[in-house]
Amino acid sequence: MSIHKSETLPDVTYWLALEIAKVDPVVDLDAMYKGSLELDFLYQLLTCKAQQYWWQEYGIQLSPVIVNNAFFRAIAMLHNRNIEFTRSRNREETVWVRELLNR
Repeated sequence: MSIHKSETLPDVTYWLALEIAKVDPVVDLDAMYKGSLELDFLYQLLTCKAQQYWWQEYGIQLSPVIVNNAFFRAIAMLHNRNIEFTRSRNREETVWVRELLNR
């Protein structure tokens, strides 16, 4: 049984971000970022799923600290991406792209 190394924290974070993005119906990242029952449920579900996945696929036992850090980093990453997307939608720099797409 291997113990998870900190170099794979970005891998676990990325994997969790992909899993969060797959959730249907779509997760309200603003509510989750502030804390909610949805966040608690998703945390329990995905952290267990991540530990099982890493154990089955790689034979690596993820530490609870690594999984916890990866989960909240994934939430923060998706939340920040969502904020940046919203900010950039109506900016002058992106108007030309919409005009190009609408031709």
